[in-house]
Amino acid sequence: MKLKKFAALLLAAVMTLSMAACTKEEGQSNDGGSKGGEEKDQLVLGTSADFAPYEFHKMVNGKDTILGFDVALAKKIAEEMDKELVIKDMDFNSLLNELNNGTVDFVAAGLSPDEERKKQVDFSDPYYSGEQCCIIRKEDAEKYTSLESFKDQQIAAQTGSIQEGIAKEQFPGSVLVSLPKLPDEIMSLSSGKVEGVIVEVAVAKGFIAQNPDLMIADFDVPYDATGSCIAVKKGNTELLDHINSVIADVTSSGEMDEMVNQANLDSEY
Repeated sequence: MKLKKFAALLLAAVMTLSMAACTKEEGQSNDGGSKGGEEKDQLVLGTSADFAPYEFHKMVNGKDTILGFDVALAKKIAEEMDKELVIKDMDFNSLLNELNNGTVDFVAAGLSPDEERKKQVDFSDPYYSGEQCCIIRKEDAEKYTSLESFKDQQIAAQTGSIQEGIAKEQFPGSVLVSLPKLPDEIMSLSSGKVEGVIVEVAVAKGFIAQNPDLMIADFDVPYDATGSCIAVKKGNTELLDHINSVIADVTSSGEMDEMVNQANLDSEY
């Protein structure tokens, strides 16, 4: 009797463990998230979240969260496709490579469609247009009054960005310093390692709000651009058509302006 009772208990324990294992396998996705009965396909966004108000990190309810109007637009695109948006944050210079490698489905990162990039990926219609500027230290306001005043001086731009091209084309005789992250550029400027940082005006305002010793130089930085667009892998016309449809809707309805305004508020400047 004792043997039979022990065997019964052992069988019950094995069955309990088996049921628990099955429950875990069916109830979780590969990344540990709940699968549930209403699982959605994922749409993976590639971005570089150091470019407020386009995309940036912020603590929300104690959790590190990526916000910005690029992210809001990406969420709208995913929502219209009935998909779950997954955000992958990486260096700006890696974005198009990751897109072509298939690790992300699309890229939104204040991206302008220059000719070199058009060879690599396909671009959406523009959804936002901004001006370029140069950030300098306030103490140098009288020193740097024109593009030409940066001759023989070091000027920073983000690696792989259009600002690198602007430095080469619009700042004659300057020395380009390419850095992967915008905060690194701002730190280099504040510490005197570089004399200027080329960046979009909306982005510059955010950094200046956090660094009162900096300012936007009082001269124009010429740049003829289409505006910011979303990038997809070449030939992905189905996704591109959907993105363009959403862009048309949000720009015509004024929702894109609301996204930009909210991003400005969220970035606290």
